[in-house]
Amino acid sequence: MTEVRAGGSLHVMPLQEILEGVERRTKTGTLRVTRGQVEKRFFLLEGQVAFVTSNLPGERLGEYLASSGCLDLERMETLLAESRRRGAPFTGDLLGEKVFEKLELESALSRLAVLALAEALTWPDGEFELNTQVPAKVLSGPVQIRIGNALARALQWNQAEGIQGVR
Repeated sequence: MTEVRAGGSLHVMPLQEILEGVERRTKTGTLRVTRGQVEKRFFLLEGQVAFVTSNLPGERLGEYLASSGCLDLERMETLLAESRRRGAPFTGDLLGEKVFEKLELESALSRLAVLALAEALTWPDGEFELNTQVPAKVLSGPVQIRIGNALARALQWNQAEGIQGVR
């Protein structure tokens, strides 16, 4: 499959508008947003968030689960290493090893997506790239989160914290 890319400035096209368009058009792909040294990736399947990752401490799934008390750090590191060794989705291993039930994992990943979105929605500038490629491990992952719900919760979080978004 040929990769299709779109990109530009978050100042010109804010993250909220990009994600609303992805959801409306039920797009599949990877949305990469950057600002300075910060990079976040939202993996999208048919207009829903299937996975999110970031280079910010605490915004990677294993770290987030460990820091929020959902999973102890040692167990998280063991499961993550095993997932990487096999090239399997970490989320699949969390379910397969009965660490989480699917709804619990969806809830945790949803909270992580909201955390990552809330911070990125405040960026007055930055860059984005949207392409049609999604890693195979994400395609076989068990979780999908509605973009509209995640956006609404991120905006509410920012409002409660007194943080202004871009629009």
